[in-house]
Amino acid sequence: ENKNVMMTTRQYGNSDLLDKDHLNEPPTLDDLNQVPGTFKETYWSKGIFRASVVGIGYLTFPLWCKVFINFRTGDPEDFSVVVGQIAPNIGVLYATLLSLTLSVLYQRFTRIQENVSTEAMLLSQITRNLLSLFADEPEWAVESLQIVANQVRIMLSRTRGVELLSVMKADTYANLLAIVDDYHYLNGCNDDFSARQESICGMLRGELQQITESRALRLSDEASSLPPTHFLLITSLSFVSIVAYVTASLEVVEDLNNPPVEASLLFSGLLALYILFFNFCKDLNGPFSGVYQIKRSNAASHLLQTKWLIVSQLGDKVSFGANYDDEPQSNDVEEEDKSLMGKIKGFFSDSESEDVDTVEANAMEILDTELQKPIEPLPPGVLDELCETAPPGLKSLNCDPSAPEYRLLQLQDELARLKWLNEQLDADVDVTQAGNDSKALVQVVESKVKPITEQSTGITFDAKLDDELNLYLVGAGVRKKAMINLYGVAMYSPPSMMEMLSPHQRENQEARIALSNAARTFDTSSHTSFVIEMAFKADAKTISQAIANSVARRYSGREADVAVLEELIFDGVQSKGGQATRGMNFRFDCSKEGVSVCVDGDAQGEVLSDGLGAAFVSVFMDENAVSPQLVNNCLDTWCGSGIEEEKDNLLAKISHLSSMPKESTPEPVPEPESNAPQIEAEKNALVESKAQSLKEKATGVSFNSKLDDGLYLVGCGVRKKAIINVYAVAMYSSPAALEALSPFPNGKQKKEAQVALRNAARTFGPSSPTTSFVLEMTFKADGKTIAEAIAEGVKPRQGGSGSDVKELENLIVQGVAAKGGQATKGTIFRFDCTEEGVSVSVDGNAQGTVSSAGIGSALVDVFMDDKAVSPQLVDSCLDTWCGKDLFVTVKSM
Repeated sequence: ENKNVMMTTRQYGNSDLLDKDHLNEPPTLDDLNQVPGTFKETYWSKGIFRASVVGIGYLTFPLWCKVFINFRTGDPEDFSVVVGQIAPNIGVLYATLLSLTLSVLYQRFTRIQENVSTEAMLLSQITRNLLSLFADEPEWAVESLQIVANQVRIMLSRTRGVELLSVMKADTYANLLAIVDDYHYLNGCNDDFSARQESICGMLRGELQQITESRALRLSDEASSLPPTHFLLITSLSFVSIVAYVTASLEVVEDLNNPPVEASLLFSGLLALYILFFNFCKDLNGPFSGVYQIKRSNAASHLLQTKWLIVSQLGDKVSFGANYDDEPQSNDVEEEDKSLMGKIKGFFSDSESEDVDTVEANAMEILDTELQKPIEPLPPGVLDELCETAPPGLKSLNCDPSAPEYRLLQLQDELARLKWLNEQLDADVDVTQAGNDSKALVQVVESKVKPITEQSTGITFDAKLDDELNLYLVGAGVRKKAMINLYGVAMYSPPSMMEMLSPHQRENQEARIALSNAARTFDTSSHTSFVIEMAFKADAKTISQAIANSVARRYSGREADVAVLEELIFDGVQSKGGQATRGMNFRFDCSKEGVSVCVDGDAQGEVLSDGLGAAFVSVFMDENAVSPQLVNNCLDTWCGSGIEEEKDNLLAKISHLSSMPKESTPEPVPEPESNAPQIEAEKNALVESKAQSLKEKATGVSFNSKLDDGLYLVGCGVRKKAIINVYAVAMYSSPAALEALSPFPNGKQKKEAQVALRNAARTFGPSSPTTSFVLEMTFKADGKTIAEAIAEGVKPRQGGSGSDVKELENLIVQGVAAKGGQATKGTIFRFDCTEEGVSVSVDGNAQGTVSSAGIGSALVDVFMDDKAVSPQLVDSCLDTWCGKDLFVTVKSM
């Protein structure tokens, strides 16, 4: 099998139905009429052809006798014995082969018909379920049902090769499953997500699995045609049988010019039957053309039902038009030059096929065009809704700053900035060295700029490019195609860009216009750079053409300039193996002179052309920007950032300091007093700047970043019992406990970090007198049950009297009894662990203190030791504070 065979015409219905207006004209039985085969496909079944074969056989029998009489050299009687032995064997062999051929072809014929009917029925049912699921979500409905329409189009009018191409590049059913999964993830946890919607999602997953299996079986049967060698064998056996008959007939033929009529008639009948059986088998081998075609009415009716459902609900929002050119342009010169043998061969071939090169070229052209199609930004209301409905763990859409995963990304982004602040505290920067307005602006921007992690791809971009251009990160975004994240992209500009955005309000359209104009307006030395990191694999031609085509639509200069840009990108990818794999970096420095290109740090060259740099910037910054997320991130990061005010304040301070008379620097005098209070204040200030509230993702319970008595949130987790989330729990402690985690790298040495945290939390002293645990119930339980559960955790870890644990249990029971005897969802317990004991409060009401040495450490161990009841709490503490280097500067003071 080769691609030319795959491009042979194959239809499961009349392709004209794609263009019929089924909105105003519902489907009828006439739409199910099967198109008859062409004359060259059905000529063998015509009566005139069969009669011609009989006549030709009758008239040519004397010629056959004259030919074969010359080959007879032995005794005719002996030869008759040989023929008598061979002829029956050949007949049996021919009959066996013919029977096997018909059996194989009929089974294949039946399986194709059954599988396509099943697939069409499932596609119709999937359409109904999608319309029902997305009844109030028109955007989701249009996106999913356009995919269904594409599959209907493929089955009605396209070849198997085109369908296989679509499976490789954009699998219809896999994309539908991804849409259903995305919708369920985004909305499944909503209070208004009904049981009916949940059931539909489940049915769709099952139906998509079934329809994928049906398609696989159908495509497999379509490919199971018999090879030409099989028909050559049938022809050979037929010829040998004819020869055997002729040679056997020579004994009864006295006059070669006038053989017996009976012999001539029998010869013509045998010849006609052999030709008829050959064409019959060959016709069955092509189930989509000729006389014996599969019955398409069942499949076509379901496909038309699918189209009618979509059109009646969504109108012309979903297109059933062809993806590729339906009529590939023929080459007139080749048609004229085709030889006579070529025309004869074409006449007797099975069926027409599409031009392979044309289809593949059109497919790639459309793919490149779609890659460049800008994605419209979501309206603010929709974006807010997505953020609100995103379930825990879906990082790319979790916009809640209190979510743990969001917090971790934010901590990573701020790491460089905190290190810079520590360096400033340690170095005691002399502001008098700012010098002038430009240096003051740079200093302010450097204090605010930070690395950004693009959340859809997880790609992190540095705060500043490490070269002489001194460009700072403005924002980061993602280039999407449907549900695929193609690459992350970041824009870098001089500090003047941030200053320009600072006074604008994020919601104003003027801010976006100002951003676009400032980024594409260059003076003699300014640059705007874009850094792209691949998140999806693409070949050199695809990525270079995609970028070049986007620039070409915005560039009014010479086409040759864009061609050079495309060539630089192509050559850069080729030098890395020809594939732009995940992680490959591109850098484009845009200036007044043109655009320079780097691939993975290797300079490829520069296109010198006035206006090309501005055109490249417009690809990412104009109203049709290919990454709206990049534009939004730039505005979110710098609009209203207060850069102008901070710069003015810094300049005023510089001016004030410069106007003061200089004094000689006195000799340092040793300070007799301890600087411990200052260090403690610095620690608290650093922790204060770092601590944020967290949301426990399994329960959705949020915990404040700080308790009123100065304890900071270390982490949060959940207490599970089987599959039930009993309560969410958070640990609060002093900066000393956080300092214990600081030396450990995030994600490594977890065992050692857990031991250090446990020791710091359970060893009470002047710097860390209290460790508190806040529990919020997420499952209803009576007071006795919850009290016994906590007591059972403390008892094996406490070496003192059992009465102390009983007292703790009684305090919990009393607190729950005061509010009705039930610890309902939302009930909050607080346990303050100290060297003296454990204090208990329920919903803010103090219940008392268990005064016993060691019970406070035992309660800490319940949540922090190797058998902690909430491993998620331990992980959250380590992930939040390990590797933060919070106190490096403070210790060096």
